[in-house]
Amino acid sequence: MTARGRQPIYLRFNDHHNGMEVESEIEELKHRVEALEQAVRNLLKNVDTVEVKVEVPKVIISREPVYIKVSESELYGRIILLVEEGFFESYRSPSEVAKELHRRGWAPKDFKHVRPALEHLTTLGILERVRDRSRRAYWVYKRAEGFRSVIVKDVKPQV
Repeated sequence: MTARGRQPIYLRFNDHHNGMEVESEIEELKHRVEALEQAVRNLLKNVDTVEVKVEVPKVIISREPVYIKVSESELYGRIILLVEEGFFESYRSPSEVAKELHRRGWAPKDFKHVRPALEHLTTLGILERVRDRSRRAYWVYKRAEGFRSVIVKDVKPQV
């Protein structure tokens, strides 16, 4: 280490003709860096306080309501009606939802569509889901906190 606490820089050259030229350039750069360091030290001697301003990005997320028109005759509409009627006040498995749809005579053409519909309604913020390993169903669904729906009866446009 040098007297200033820095490690010396060692370079090896295979070209002996240009070696002296590169060494003199390195020496020149060392002198310039030392002169710059001395100038900064002299400037800081006259300064009482150094203030550093750092800008931190601020992320603002705006949520806008999404209006979805769904018919009661569609699977999504029927599940939303179950949400409105309080069926999802407690956690329900996809099979429980399918049984309730069947009990009401709303059985879909294929029950394999119930689980994807529940997952899609979860992504829309209508339902929330959690894992429940104590039950046979891996995921169970419940009405999402803060979900508000507006059920509008079919209004025919006036012509």
